[in-house]
Amino acid sequence: MRAMRILVADDEAIIRKSFVRALQDDGFEVEGAADGQEAIELLKTHPFDLVITDLRMPNADGREVLRHVKAHCPNTEVVILTGYGSIQNAVAAIKDGACNYITKPLNKHELLRMAREVAEKTELRGRVEQLQSQLEERYALHNLVGRSPAMQAVYDLIEKVGEADCNVVITGESGTGKELVARAIHFSGPRADTPFVAVNCGALPETIVESELFGHERGAFTGAERQHPGYFESASGGTIFLDEFTELSLNTQVKLLRVIQQREVVRVGSTSPIAIDVRILVATNRDPNECLRQGTLREDLFYRLNVVTIVVPPLRQRVEDIPLLVEHFLQRLRQKFSEPAKRITPAALDVLVAHSWPGNVRELENVVERSVTLTPGSVIDVASLPKLGSPTASPLPSVTGMPFAEAKRRIQEHFERETIADALKTSRGNITRAAQALGLARSALQRLIKRHNIDPALFRS
Repeated sequence: MRAMRILVADDEAIIRKSFVRALQDDGFEVEGAADGQEAIELLKTHPFDLVITDLRMPNADGREVLRHVKAHCPNTEVVILTGYGSIQNAVAAIKDGACNYITKPLNKHELLRMAREVAEKTELRGRVEQLQSQLEERYALHNLVGRSPAMQAVYDLIEKVGEADCNVVITGESGTGKELVARAIHFSGPRADTPFVAVNCGALPETIVESELFGHERGAFTGAERQHPGYFESASGGTIFLDEFTELSLNTQVKLLRVIQQREVVRVGSTSPIAIDVRILVATNRDPNECLRQGTLREDLFYRLNVVTIVVPPLRQRVEDIPLLVEHFLQRLRQKFSEPAKRITPAALDVLVAHSWPGNVRELENVVERSVTLTPGSVIDVASLPKLGSPTASPLPSVTGMPFAEAKRRIQEHFERETIADALKTSRGNITRAAQALGLARSALQRLIKRHNIDPALFRS
């Protein structure tokens, strides 16, 4: 970290030089000015973190220096030097924006203590600004990588609904980046400076889902030793993102519908409603219309949520984005590991482009990170890539002559079976790792494994 830069302005040469010397000895970068006008001229051409200025000086006094700083150097702090007889003027300077004042005669220890306090404040502000910048960059719209027409359509919708502050349903296969879309919507809208609370509904056991979403009072049930605000209360004023919302039970869906309609929650064990102000974004890797047909999703809830639908395309439908994504992941890993970025050969890139990516962008990211980690040199070639599953593990079922809904159901079931089998093959039958690769809760993957009658033991070796 660079040393804090300080400007000392005082027309008394002995005081000015002693201040400069003491601060320099403590590691600060310091310059002196013999009057207010000289200080203002230095401020026009040099950045300073702190200005220590005498209140009474020829040409321009300390108040004029303060006014210049506030008008042209918003990140610079000002400390006023004053004698005991001018404390009222120093207090007035505080009201005009000075951060502090100190009285003469000032000993060296008091001077250094004050400078160090400002240095700590400046460092803290810098860290906050850096974190805020990283946060905005991470969830900015441009961080959704891709120039394909399919992604351009997604960007257009995000920009339109971001300012609208309406509820949005985001659909797409696992690993396509639905949460990233939700965050982009949040951070591009009027609630950007408010909380964003993400909830994986598929990971919430039915026994505690109501308590987690809506909160509970102390003593509401066995083990409820203290009051607990739920996710909706935590998100009040901001956005709540309910991922895999189609995994919620019908009973929970009824209570969620009431929250949306009444804009209030009632904690478990209480009868008093708590008003909330939240934007609701939901996502699912299932077809909501199919869920409606099967009776696992309430129509009234879906139509309350479905003001706008955004469909995130699978990676196989935007293969032209794969080179951009690979470069994006390589650069991010360079920052993560603080080392020169590795490059990928055209032949290796061709292999990645040719793959079907059943795990979508998340699978591609994992492959790139694994390749970077296991490649000793600076170049990732075909031999550096992990073995990728065959894009045509089994043929698609014949749907000729079938009604559209039935054909769609069979193709979807085929895709789910092949995707799960590919993930289990990669993880050698480890359900936890397969769920992580697919972006699913372990319990959600177990339900899919059971639904498709898949035996994980067959993939263990």
